[in-house]
Amino acid sequence: MQFNTIDEAKEYVVSLTNKARTIENIDSALSYYQEMVDSSHSEDSKNLWLSELDKLNEWKNSDDFKNGNYPQGIDDLILELVEWRSIIYAFQNVDTQREPFKESGFYAQWYLGGIYGVFSIFGKLLSKDKRDNSLRKLWETISPIMLGEGACTKAEVDCINTALDAKSGRFTNENSQALLFRNKLISHNEAMPVVKWDEVDKDFAFLIRMWSLLVSWSSFGLFQPFRTDDQAFLGVETMFDRSEISNLKAKRQEYLKMVE
Repeated sequence: MQFNTIDEAKEYVVSLTNKARTIENIDSALSYYQEMVDSSHSEDSKNLWLSELDKLNEWKNSDDFKNGNYPQGIDDLILELVEWRSIIYAFQNVDTQREPFKESGFYAQWYLGGIYGVFSIFGKLLSKDKRDNSLRKLWETISPIMLGEGACTKAEVDCINTALDAKSGRFTNENSQALLFRNKLISHNEAMPVVKWDEVDKDFAFLIRMWSLLVSWSSFGLFQPFRTDDQAFLGVETMFDRSEISNLKAKRQEYLKMVE
C-alpha cells in the first residue's frame, strides 16, 4: 500500500485502530459538527465543519454502516483482550473463602466465556487473512514508514518482524502457547493443550507493544483506556468480602502494569 504523505499514513492507522462508531456516537458527533457550522466565524472554518458533517452523514446513511459491514477497531480488540485477561489474572492470584467457579453456574460460564474471548481476540489480532483488520497486517504495512520516520529502532522492527514470520516465528503452534491453544481448542475441537499463562502473557505483551508503537506514532494515544477497578468488579459483592475484592482490584492493577 502506498501513501502520498506521512499524515495520510497516520490517518490510515487511526482509521483501523479507532473504535467503530455506534449510532449514538454518530448522532452526538453530528450535533456537535452542526453546532460548529452554525458558530463558525469564517467561511474556511464553516466549510471545514460542513465537510466533516457531510462525510459522517454519508457514512451513517450508507448500506455498509446499516448492515454492519465494517470491522472492529484494533483498539477495541486490544483493550478487551487486556480487560478479560486482567480479571482472570486477578481471580487466579487471590485466595477467597468461596469458590465461585465451582459453586456458581454463572461464574463458571463467565470464566469459560472469558477464555474463549481472550483467545479468539488473540487470533483476530494475528490473522493473515486479507479480509481481516488485524494488527499483524497493519504492522506489516506501516512499520517501514515508522522506521523511516525514526518512530522505532531497526532492531525493534527486525525483532517484531522475525516474531511474525509465518513459518519460524514466535507465533506458531510450536512456539506460542496462546496460538496453540487457540488453534487446537478454540477454533477447532482437535485437542486440549494445557495453558501456561505466564507464556501466554508474554505473547500478549508482545502484541501490546506492537500496538502501542503504532498508536503513539499516529495519534495522541488513549486517555484512561481501561475500566476502573470499581467498574470491573461491580456486582461481585455477594460472592466476595471487602478484603477479597480489594485484593482482586490490586491484582488486576498488577496485571495492567505488567502489560503497559
